[in-house]
Amino acid sequence: MSREELATLLEAEGGPRYHGDQVFRWLYARRRFDPELFTDLPKPLRTKLAQSARVDVPKITARVTADDGTVKYGLALPGGGTVETVFMTHRDRITLCASSQVGCALMCGFCLTARMGLIRHLTAGEIVGQIARIQEDQGLRDRPFNIVFMGMGEPLHNYDGVLAAVRLLVDPAGFALAKRRITISTSGLAPAIERLASEPIRPRLAVSLNATTDELRDRIMPVNRKYPIARLLAACRRFAKATGERFTFEYVLLAGVNDTDADVLRLAKLLRANPAKLNLIPFNEVPGWLPYRAPARERVVAIRDQLLAMGLPVSIRYSRGATARAACGQLAVISDGPGPSLPPPLEVSL
Repeated sequence: MSREELATLLEAEGGPRYHGDQVFRWLYARRRFDPELFTDLPKPLRTKLAQSARVDVPKITARVTADDGTVKYGLALPGGGTVETVFMTHRDRITLCASSQVGCALMCGFCLTARMGLIRHLTAGEIVGQIARIQEDQGLRDRPFNIVFMGMGEPLHNYDGVLAAVRLLVDPAGFALAKRRITISTSGLAPAIERLASEPIRPRLAVSLNATTDELRDRIMPVNRKYPIARLLAACRRFAKATGERFTFEYVLLAGVNDTDADVLRLAKLLRANPAKLNLIPFNEVPGWLPYRAPARERVVAIRDQLLAMGLPVSIRYSRGATARAACGQLAVISDGPGPSLPPPLEVSL
């Protein structure tokens, strides 16, 4: 619940609205989840809340550490189902990679989460609960960290839940994160990108492109059939114009698929007019599950150098956590058998 929602709840319980601010601080700043501990509330109200309200936090069911120190968590959600969330460090930089859905509806061919289909959206509380649980487990209460919505799910498909979570995370009376420390990555839901531009509290934006022709993008990213490249780039330009902010394009490199010299030329032409940086991401292989390979390291560097020579701001983003199947595109709650062992996915429209 937001501060306003908590104020309304406390008012309905017979107390003044400012008790909502007090409960908010107990929950999101002090991380105390038993109403009997809310000592600045009257005792009768604490007892009433303990009887009528419930605070659920995701439970850690698995913890796997990769060779590079990345930790992948399995978190059982109060509303049912499990998601994977990742803790990463690089030099002094700490990043939490959060999930926004159980599964995903968008069926990108190079992403393991897509094999799950969409099971359900996460609530704002379940999203924030991931952060609280890992922050506690890693002892991060007094350390700055970043959040990227690049875990399981398409964040802008769960628009209301994700943006409500962002508002909780940046509230100065709670987690008090700077909004510049939060990044939402989308596979290309153009209307949601345009809607995001009008949000008063807005995280950073990253857009996964991954192809330079509609023919290829239709095949590896079915969302392109509804929002093709021209429509997506138009939404990105509107976002940049409305916000005055730079954003990031992401391009997962698939050997022999989207890494040709012709792709490099088309990529430079497509992105030259956009106020954005490009991250090249070598594909993270999942043998037996996904049919693609990563280009050789020399080829990745050559593509970067070609794009730099053409005036495009570009860098290589080598993913962390691959040995724990925690890298970009590798998150999924699956069986070790021939296919996913999951509830049936939802029928969805985008």
